[in-house]
Amino acid sequence: MYRTKIYGHRGASEYAPENTMEAFQMAYEMGADGIELDVQLTLDGHLVVIHDETVDRVSDGRGFVKDMTLGELKSLHFNRLHPEYKEARIPLLEEVLDHFARKDFLINIELKNSVFPNDGMEALALMLVKKYGMLERIIFSSFNHFSMRKVAALEPTAKTAFLTSEIQADVRQYLKANQTSIYHPGVWLLDRQDLLTGMAQEKDVITDLQESGISINTWTVNSGSQMRSLCNRGVDGIITNKPDLGSEIRDDD
Repeated sequence: MYRTKIYGHRGASEYAPENTMEAFQMAYEMGADGIELDVQLTLDGHLVVIHDETVDRVSDGRGFVKDMTLGELKSLHFNRLHPEYKEARIPLLEEVLDHFARKDFLINIELKNSVFPNDGMEALALMLVKKYGMLERIIFSSFNHFSMRKVAALEPTAKTAFLTSEIQADVRQYLKANQTSIYHPGVWLLDRQDLLTGMAQEKDVITDLQESGISINTWTVNSGSQMRSLCNRGVDGIITNKPDLGSEIRDDD
């Protein structure tokens, strides 16, 4: 068995509507170690689980999440990409936490606050996670690195991760300066050793960063051969739409 952990990207989103309870439960049943999900604030101050700033792509409604109440969002069907799931609805973050609180399962909560600020999101997410006693099993992540610094300031024991799709000259120094040690790069960055770390060419990027105490969870990996290569390289986590395939490869001898 490989050491790599498998996270269902928005749940088992290859097979069920992304960011729904159906997709999250399916990932759990497929043997994933955890799930990755996205949260935003509604107009009336609830944290709901959805990736896009609008509901247009995934539901039978239209409009910005930030401009809709929880009641309005709950009235929509979130099965546009998987119409066979006729009753799929948008979940509250609290509903997801409650469902998995008593299960051995990890959750990566991505705060979607790069386009709209979603003021107060960090404190509310932390409050809910603590309510269910799940702080040790949660990673908070965001492309908005200032938001991760805010999470860390509010709760120094929280695990925070910097999401990125861009090359940085020295990841180690950047993470150290921002007091985090979890890195969530797009998978293509892990082959850009020359620009990613500024280190000697003979070392693998993953090994290089891990030797500095950095954990690496990469996204979004759906190819079996790429998953196996990453497992062989010792990556800490793989975020995938296909947690069944990831779990099968992870469990290989």
